Amino acid sequence: MLYYLHHYFDPDFDYQNLKPKVSEQGRADHYNLDYVQNVISGQVLAEWREISEEEASKYDARFVSDKKTWPLGPNVGINPQDKNQIIAKANGYVFYYDGKIAVKTVLNVRRDIDFHTGNIYFVGDMIIHGSVRSGFEVKANNIRIKGNVEAAKIFVGGSLVVEGGIKGGGNAVIEAEENIKANFCEKASLRAGKKILITGSALHSRLFGKEYIVVQGRLQGGMAVSENLIYAEEQFGGGMGCKTELILGYDSDLIKENFELELEISKLTKELTNLKIKVEKGEPYQEEYGPKLEKIEKKLTILHKKRAKVHQKMDIDFNKKAKAVCPGQIRPGVEISIGPYYYRVDDFLENGRFEIIDNDIIFKQPAIQK
Repeated sequence: MLYYLHHYFDPDFDYQNLKPKVSEQGRADHYNLDYVQNVISGQVLAEWREISEEEASKYDARFVSDKKTWPLGPNVGINPQDKNQIIAKANGYVFYYDGKIAVKTVLNVRRDIDFHTGNIYFVGDMIIHGSVRSGFEVKANNIRIKGNVEAAKIFVGGSLVVEGGIKGGGNAVIEAEENIKANFCEKASLRAGKKILITGSALHSRLFGKEYIVVQGRLQGGMAVSENLIYAEEQFGGGMGCKTELILGYDSDLIKENFELELEISKLTKELTNLKIKVEKGEPYQEEYGPKLEKIEKKLTILHKKRAKVHQKMDIDFNKKAKAVCPGQIRPGVEISIGPYYYRVDDFLENGRFEIIDNDIIFKQPAIQK
């Protein structure tokens, strides 16, 4: 009796020799190259199967043996419920290392995320030793990026650290369930379930940090949203021609959802107006554009209901102790909202904080109370 080790992953997988998948229409997908073989704890990786000597020639000779030899590497073990199976004992990626099946929990990508790697989706922690190039997407538990982030999409179950900076070109979307830290941020959308820390400046970006947002340089242009605190060491705003919105007191996820709903409603409303003009031209146009008009009207009704629900949640309560703080300069054009209250900066200010006193937003000095 012989034994064959059947694998539930590709034992010959080579991340350095990836090829794009080709669809039935003949199109090659250069963005999804399956850079890693993900496994989760408890997943069956391989199992011994009995085969006859006559059958042996049908199988890969490397994995045929007259006895069961267990190629157990790091983070793998024998299934206690089936002694013929090898299972993963941690989340990570599976591969052969020195003739043994291993699972590694940290993925080191020692280059840029680009057309050589494709998008990468990993169940563990990831270290990217280069940059994430425009148009690509990365998902992992915790991520550290040694280089920069361009107009890419990054989704993190834990925290993200960008040792370079974020140059989003208006198209970067970065979300982390916990914290985000970067050296600088420009024209990008960031959402953190806890905190955002920018050690340089944040320029013309949308920042949503649930607990607080700290910018050690300038916070100039765009929008910053936090339930508790928005802090900029050097500067709020960039002058009258540079709108900078600071929104405090509400759950940042609710504000983000409302912002995205407003954008979609505005876009569809413009489209609806154009379709109505076409439909009013007569019957041929009604037949062509009428169904699309009805579809958009239904979608707008749904979006308006969703927005109303978001507003109801926001009306329940807000953090009256929320503050916007800047020890440096505060320039004209900065707009501050704390809950339902609003303040517009029309002159140059310095070293102060904005907080609610007697149901109004008041500017007080110094920025940091001792």
